[in-house]
Formats: sequence, structure tokens, C-alpha cells
Amino acid sequence: MEPNFRFNLALKIPSIRRAEKAAPLYIKHLDLHDTRFVVNETEYKIRVFRECQAKTKKFGGDWAVQTKNKPFPVGLYQVPGIPRGEVNYDFDEYGYKINLDESIQPGDKLLTEAANLNWRRGSKVDELEYECQEKNARPCNHYIRLYVSGCKYQFPYTNMKMYQLMRRLLTVLFGNRNGEWTIKNMNFGNNVLRWPRNGWKPIVRNVNIFEYSHVKLNAVHSIIGLSVPLISLKMSFPFLEPTIRNHPLFKTSEHLIVSNIPWRSFTNLFSIQTHKVSLTIRSLFNVEQLIDIWMEKRRPIGVYYSFLTNSKQDLARISHPEVLQKSTDCIKLKMGNEAVVVFRYTMVDSKYYLTIETFSKT
Repeated sequence: MEPNFRFNLALKIPSIRRAEKAAPLYIKHLDLHDTRFVVNETEYKIRVFRECQAKTKKFGGDWAVQTKNKPFPVGLYQVPGIPRGEVNYDFDEYGYKINLDESIQPGDKLLTEAANLNWRRGSKVDELEYECQEKNARPCNHYIRLYVSGCKYQFPYTNMKMYQLMRRLLTVLFGNRNGEWTIKNMNFGNNVLRWPRNGWKPIVRNVNIFEYSHVKLNAVHSIIGLSVPLISLKMSFPFLEPTIRNHPLFKTSEHLIVSNIPWRSFTNLFSIQTHKVSLTIRSLFNVEQLIDIWMEKRRPIGVYYSFLTNSKQDLARISHPEVLQKSTDCIKLKMGNEAVVVFRYTMVDSKYYLTIETFSKT
């Protein structure tokens, strides 16, 4: 039975909720974001509707509103992808965005380094440029809206914030499960993980954390079942991140896919515990330097790395004391008494890759 159909039935028929939680569950895609999440093809989206904003001239209404600094320009204005008067963030009584730190509840896991959250509440006016308390002509009504498959549910904003509703939704759907459940693809596009604390952990096959951070790896590692290894772990590397560090999640992943990584972090990339690593964005690197790093790290037999390259280097021109065999596209080197390492160029879909693989010497 399709997961969202099951969830909908359980919400409408309380008597089957326990059975639904105990039955095996299989989800193809689960994409998590701060104000929305997607289960397979169904999106659960949360917004806040500010009725006072929808009726201003800036939003095509019939009356003008002034801010402290300037009047709103006459004419229609709308944030792309968001209906009139709606915003996709929580705000205080003055219409200013709430700092992400203020939305953290017990059990929530921050997925962003603290340095990235260093802005003061009220230091940034929202895109509507309007403080609700300055409007005197009409009452300022705010509502929290939940959209599911084209259906809209609306509640008074005074009763609940968006982050509270997000936590409640995830708990209702995924919390307190006592049957085995599997997620084929799980993507973490959020800054705060508001995952339920109780119930069986899901078996997850493929994970995408987008930007790498150690705190994000810690959070993901804590909520997934580790009895079955990940098939793949995808991530990109922030430019300002000083280096990549080893993590238990790397050891339980069969394949690490990195979309970019600076040269300064290559040494650390060769130290992680994943046996298969792919770099999927074209990079410039010196093969001789890679050989030196690899020989220094002494990677175990069975390790395989693949790098998408901008150009090929003539491997036959490389001189190294451990060379056993070499040609234009391949070089084999002795690595200790029991292993050899092979650097080879291969072409896949008209793209060149440099592969590195360690074999047993026998």
C-alpha cells in the first residue's frame, strides 16, 4: 500500500493506527527540508499566511500601508512560488524572522555549523518590509497553513509555529514505529532535523546530505538503522570547510560520492574508511602527487577511487621507484609486499575518469 495513502487512512481512522505503525513500510524517496518534506510524490508543505499583507497595495489590495522609512510602491508584488501574503518562515510579533537557534526544541538536531547561524534576531527585515504593529486600520490575522496534495488546512498562528507543526507531522507519520521500515533514498536539505525520538530506526539505502559537515553526519548517523550498510552516501564539500574528517558513517557506506573537494583535502579523502569513493565534478590534479599520497596512506586491498578529470596525463612518463608496469593510460606500482595499486584512465559516456584500485599481489 502506498505510504501516503496509509498515513491518510491512519489519521482518519484512529483504530488502525497501531496496526499501521507495526506493518512493514517501504518509502522510495524522503526529502527533508525546514518547512516541507516529500514522501515519494506527495509534498507536505507549511506556510504562514499574513492576511494583513495580502491586502496591502504592494500585494494588489485596496489600501496603502506605510513603513517607518518609505511607502510601499503601488502595484502587484509577490514572492516567486509563494501565494500573496504567505511566507515560508516563522516570525515574531513585529514580522521579523525568528533566529533558527530559537526554533530548536528538545530532541532536534542542528545540521548547520553554529558559525553559519550568527545573525541577530531582528537584524534582517523580511521581504515584505512591513511591521504588523504599524497597521491600525484592520486586525492583523496570521494563520499557519499545511498543504498536502493540493489540500489546504489552516490553523491560527497563535497556537503553533511552523517548526512545531513540522516536528508534530514527522512524529505522527514516522514516530513510534515498531515494524521494520526502509527508505530507499533519503535527502537532508534542512538546517534542523526534527526527527521523532521514539520507535524503530529506518533502514536507509542511499543518503544525500548535500553540504558536508561533521555535525550533519552525526545527526544522520543517530537516526538510521545501521544493521544494513548504506549503498551510497552523497555530499558536496563547502569551499570554506578546512578538511574532511573520518566518521563512522563512512565505514558503514559502500560508496561515497563527492561532487567537489579542494586539493588541500585530497590527503584526508584518502584516509576515510569507505572502500569505494567517486569524485563526480571535473578536477585538475597531478597524478604523481596522487601516487605519493596513496603510497603514503597505504590503502587496503579492495579500495577503489574514481575521479572525473579535465584532461589526461601521459602515465608512461611518470618515474617512481615502485613502478611495475606502465603505459600511456595505465601505471601499476608495488605497494608493500602483498599489494599493488593501479592508476588507470577509463572512458564512460565520453568522459574520462582516473581510477585507482588496490589489488592483492598474488
